[in-house]
Amino acid sequence: MGLFPRYDKEGPGVYADDPKKGPFVRFFQTYSNKFLKIMSINLMFVLFNIPSFVLAFLGVLYFLPQMNPVFEPTAFQQKLVEIGAIAADNTAAGESAAMQLYLIVVMVIVMFVVGMQLVTVGPVQAGFSYIYRSYARETTTFLWSDFVSAFKNNWKQSTIVTVITLIVTGLMTLNIGFYGNTYTGQFAQIFSSLFFIAMIFYMCIQLYIYPLIASLDLKLKSIYKNAALFFLGRLIPTLGIFLADVAVLLIIPAVLLYSFSNAGVALVIIYYLLFAFSFVHYLNTFFVWQQIERYIVKPQEDAGKSTETTA
Repeated sequence: MGLFPRYDKEGPGVYADDPKKGPFVRFFQTYSNKFLKIMSINLMFVLFNIPSFVLAFLGVLYFLPQMNPVFEPTAFQQKLVEIGAIAADNTAAGESAAMQLYLIVVMVIVMFVVGMQLVTVGPVQAGFSYIYRSYARETTTFLWSDFVSAFKNNWKQSTIVTVITLIVTGLMTLNIGFYGNTYTGQFAQIFSSLFFIAMIFYMCIQLYIYPLIASLDLKLKSIYKNAALFFLGRLIPTLGIFLADVAVLLIIPAVLLYSFSNAGVALVIIYYLLFAFSFVHYLNTFFVWQQIERYIVKPQEDAGKSTETTA
């Protein structure tokens, strides 16, 4: 994969191991070794991203009905009546049950939006990405001091990424809703599908951004360029990681809610507070670091060894 340029300057702490075990085994080994610390990072992520959750909640309430009219509260209640989920009579109890279910759906989507870093506090995410990258490399890490250092070193780039991501997410969502539900032209569904696919591709590229910021000393333009090249060069594995993220952030919570009824809400709250975000972000960072190590760090080392040998 010769698409990536050579770099003369390493980022903060770039390092290449010579792993004796496969990445699958190493991922779960390092995750289990750092489980309590990673769980604590999950709690920190939730705390530091309270503004992100609020913004995502407002955004989902606004954009969701535009993407699909069934998610307008009244239409949602009517849909529940049609499928027999609630009684057909217009009682206060039925309306309350419909609203509770609607808010649960909204909140799960909010968790997905924030977990996929479409709405997030960028410098916080860059700081955590540095910690996750260090865990993936199995190097000595001091959670708070390293987080603060990475936060300070990367706050400018990661803040710009936050703004860019908000704008791109908003524009794509508006276009999906416009062509899917408002515009009735001949190619409306085609354009809506194209923007939906573009949204998925953007989320796949997004999972590379913060680990690259935390690992390499590059300009933001080069960060996005390399993220896009990694995505194209490692398309199938990246889509696999994306599907794993969807499973953790959306499918498993939905199964818990469906399987355990009222207790499912409590289980899902605990699940998000202690596990979901950190597992997804560590998985993403671990995967991205494997690509950085394979296609950027090792070629540099090999080039350096060749130069020494020639000299």
